[in-house]
Amino acid sequence: MHAHVRQAESTPANELRYLGRRLKLDVRASLFHEIRRHGNTLRVYAPLDADAGELVRDWLIARAERLLAWRLARIARRLGRGPSRFALSDARTQWGSCTRRGHIRLNWRLVQAPLALIDYVAAHELAHLVHLDHSPRFWAVVAELCPDALARRAELRTMGNSLFLV
Repeated sequence: MHAHVRQAESTPANELRYLGRRLKLDVRASLFHEIRRHGNTLRVYAPLDADAGELVRDWLIARAERLLAWRLARIARRLGRGPSRFALSDARTQWGSCTRRGHIRLNWRLVQAPLALIDYVAAHELAHLVHLDHSPRFWAVVAELCPDALARRAELRTMGNSLFLV
């Protein structure tokens, strides 16, 4: 599934997105690396020579691993079948992919988007387990799994560029 984007909606360097919310970054000097979320603040404890951006990216990827697998499994139960394998993707142009063998990959950057958009991408890729094309029959399966799929798809296209900035 490709991310076609028209406009960039940038996030300031002292903020990040997580599940559709903007979190303020609060970087503090420390001997050890640790990241803790306090409401709408993400507190990053790191040595002065550490790359805080890389630490935050690692934090997002770790959250994505659990969260995207959970959302995919939830929707797969409704479909009555799941992927033969699931992995995260680091693609620069795609939100997800599904192979003939039933391997589904979801882009870890999706963890920045609201759950509704994550669920849309999960439904889209799971529908490929039934129809490995973009035929009307495929879109009917997507609509079954995600009733407002077209609205969610449009929203993802609007915010897409900003999610690829990380």
